[in-house]
Amino acid sequence: MPKMNILLCGGGTGGHYYPLMAIKNELNLKSDFNFSFIGAKKGIESSKINSENMAYKLIKISGLNRKVSFKSLFQNIIVGMNVIIGFFSVLKFFIKQKPNLVISTGGYSSFLPLQVARMLKIPFILHEQNSYPGIVTKIFSKDAKAVFLGFKNAEKFLNKTNTIFSGNPVFLDKSKSMNINLNNELRTLLVFGGSQGSQFLNEKIKIALENHKLDFMNVIWIVGKNNYESLKHFESENIIIYDYCDSMPFLYENVDLVLSRSGAMTISELIKFKKPSILVPFKFSSENHQHFNAKFLHDNFCSKLIEEDNFSNETFISTLRNISQNDRILDSMKSNFNNINIPNTLSTISNFILEKKYAL
Repeated sequence: MPKMNILLCGGGTGGHYYPLMAIKNELNLKSDFNFSFIGAKKGIESSKINSENMAYKLIKISGLNRKVSFKSLFQNIIVGMNVIIGFFSVLKFFIKQKPNLVISTGGYSSFLPLQVARMLKIPFILHEQNSYPGIVTKIFSKDAKAVFLGFKNAEKFLNKTNTIFSGNPVFLDKSKSMNINLNNELRTLLVFGGSQGSQFLNEKIKIALENHKLDFMNVIWIVGKNNYESLKHFESENIIIYDYCDSMPFLYENVDLVLSRSGAMTISELIKFKKPSILVPFKFSSENHQHFNAKFLHDNFCSKLIEEDNFSNETFISTLRNISQNDRILDSMKSNFNNINIPNTLSTISNFILEKKYAL
């Protein structure tokens, strides 16, 4: 029996790319497939995919600019031209790779591969990471053989679709120990906003530190590579600043509380490591999906949700003190993670593919 050819698509951000690679690695452990990949030249995949040892195509495509202005109109015209050019590039790649199945984790870079797959009647499955489905999932879900959901409540937005609750694949490197010397008598707060850092959170933490409002905690602060030089002077005996960290499991295991945005993968990591958090959704996230993600943990009493427009340093410091200095609240938030039922994500997805291998 010849090997099954699987084309992977999804990227732009780590939230789309890393789950896809986690699925690929799981499938590789269970069977023998030929993999190929389509992503965006400007996505995170452009610096990662070369190490995956498979055929790939990176296309020049980006998401639409949703602002109303002449500049955004011009940018969207360019996007439209790139879509036309990219379509033929993707079609050529399909003809060469002859995929039997397409797996997508969403993002703008997966639109064209899924469109070509639908046109050529090649079966595809989707994985939707967020509580509120993205545009790509909405467009293609009804034709998908299955749509795996990171959050069960997303199924109410996907009528007439074969949805399967799987949870989100967590793609983290093995934990590497780090040299962290902090005050053992204080609780520790981890602050981050994705691989690039969050300008909003960085500014709020900067103001709090300048006013000595965080002296009651240790702080591990991941600021983003572009922000490190301007913020590194805040480092002290109770504050560690990183531009980037590739040992997140170690940090999760050694902190008490997290302040972060609420991307789908961050939510999944918080669930995996059972870390109480204060979540501040990025208010311009597409379809406001970060709000829905954060609300999921908030409604399960594992997190406190503070919207950007309601965020003040007084509210933040008050919330932080209330959680970190009250063992009953902190322990309750930790134990509430046990009430969240998450399946074995990678097994759920890979077993479906293996069981339907020749029947898709």
